[in-house]
Amino acid sequence: MRAAASGVVGAALALLAQLALVPAAAGTTGIAAASGATAFPGGRKTFVVSVMDGKPQALSVRLATYEFKADGTVTERYWAWQQNAISGKGNARWTKPASGYRTTGCQYTCPIRTPAGFQKGRSPHVFTGRWSMEQGSVLAIRWTPAYPVERWKVDTSRDEIAGLRLLSARDGGHGWGAGSNAPANRGVSLAQVYKSDWITGPFVSNVYSPKSSVAWVGLSARDYRLCNTGTCLQGTKMGGSNRSTWYHSYLAANPAVDGRKVYWNNQTGVVQQLENPNTTCISASGGGHTNALLQVLDDNGRFAGFVGVEASLNQRVYGQAVVAAFAMVTPSLLPAIES
Repeated sequence: MRAAASGVVGAALALLAQLALVPAAAGTTGIAAASGATAFPGGRKTFVVSVMDGKPQALSVRLATYEFKADGTVTERYWAWQQNAISGKGNARWTKPASGYRTTGCQYTCPIRTPAGFQKGRSPHVFTGRWSMEQGSVLAIRWTPAYPVERWKVDTSRDEIAGLRLLSARDGGHGWGAGSNAPANRGVSLAQVYKSDWITGPFVSNVYSPKSSVAWVGLSARDYRLCNTGTCLQGTKMGGSNRSTWYHSYLAANPAVDGRKVYWNNQTGVVQQLENPNTTCISASGGGHTNALLQVLDDNGRFAGFVGVEASLNQRVYGQAVVAAFAMVTPSLLPAIES
């Protein structure tokens, strides 16, 4: 199993990370890895990806950075969650902990929650494998030990950035990504994100049911306020006497601390008021939708969007163990992750 966290809280996170990434055994036959290769996938060394795969009611989501080397090796740094890796009821307080950020300096000061294990300063798990290119534009990754081969379609039709679309993984799956030669540990401030326009992309979600839904997701900086700390955004649809009509949406990031990590916590006002009447922020008892994001950057380090996953785990019933994978990118990059 892939490496997991340690400690009292880490034991719970270990279960999530391990169960989320244990596919069926697979052989190692196939095209040889790119030993001695002089190029990189799509000419890029670093990719960020989001994946949802597995079986119904046991689906896992994974958010990762892939770093490729010319000797044919690849290092994955990842966070993972599985929707049936919880038990009982009312687990939101430990599955949706405080991220370490608040919307300080915005209209309302609220805590920003995140999937367990993704908190401020928390490091990813690490996994290794070998990569090769098949049929010209298909990236194949063989993880160690022998997991099912992961294959991605690489699109290099855009300048300064490459797109990825998942072709095959454990039990099918959906996934998207993008890569560049910007350093893997480099991120941009939310002030730069705030200057961007509309970003959008594909979205797959499951609410602990036999069938997943595939749709679209988007975000516009014009629907947010930049907090005066520069490390958070708060949605503008928080206002008026009827708080059930509000829409709560908070983002936080500090590249000096967390590189490309971004925290996104959102909830409708109707649910917020049902769970915690007459309060201002996302309900403490339910925690809202908790999303983990990584910034997509081009070769020049410019912001081009996010890849992300949702891991809103509470209990094993419909609507209480929500997982999703998605990408939100600039319109010019969108065809490269859909191709």
